[in-house]
Amino acid sequence: MCKIIKLLDTLNVHFKDKSNMKAKIIENYILHYNRSGKMPVSVFAFCETIEMNESDFYNEFADFNSLESQILSQIWTDSMSKIVGQDYFAECTNNEKLLAAVYAFVENLKNYRSYLLLKYKDWTNPMEQISSMQGLKKSFFDFLETLHFENKTIGIKQVDSVLEKGMYHALFTNLSFVFHFWLKDSSKGFEKTDACIEKSFALSFQLIDNNSLSTAFDFGKFLFSNFK
Repeated sequence: MCKIIKLLDTLNVHFKDKSNMKAKIIENYILHYNRSGKMPVSVFAFCETIEMNESDFYNEFADFNSLESQILSQIWTDSMSKIVGQDYFAECTNNEKLLAAVYAFVENLKNYRSYLLLKYKDWTNPMEQISSMQGLKKSFFDFLETLHFENKTIGIKQVDSVLEKGMYHALFTNLSFVFHFWLKDSSKGFEKTDACIEKSFALSFQLIDNNSLSTAFDFGKFLFSNFK
């Protein structure tokens, strides 16, 4: 945990690099949404407000929905860029790296809480698939690929691939639950969210590290071998 704390001490992330067109569009979109509580009436009107050519917008996004699908992904990516290169990160175990990544992501979410509370005010079920979270899901899966978790395998390529994807989806479900919990959290410094992260991912790590699902996997191998 001390390694994670050292990593988070280095975290101070905003995607406000105005030389980056994508970042500029996202930042101004969030600003507009915070002020109006809704999408701009058109891409033209939005670009006129921020003195940008409409073509510059379309070089980055197809529409406002595609823009929104990238906001959480961008927050995740920016958070990772601040911790992955740290010496402490290289010394961490896979579990510590994932935990640090989740803590860093949640820490960075605070910079955009007003927008996120508006955007996800109607999201009542943390298990519900939200289209604007698909970009985050992809970025999260890409990050998991770099960790090379030793997932339980049964020696059948097709089944092992499904099991690995299942683990990824389970971990993303955890991340979604934490994000939803954070949106509802009113504790000082979001200390309850910190506890939620620790407890929810501790359970996932236990399942991964101890191969607690081995019986189910062996049963899957039996079914695959006998009924293919």
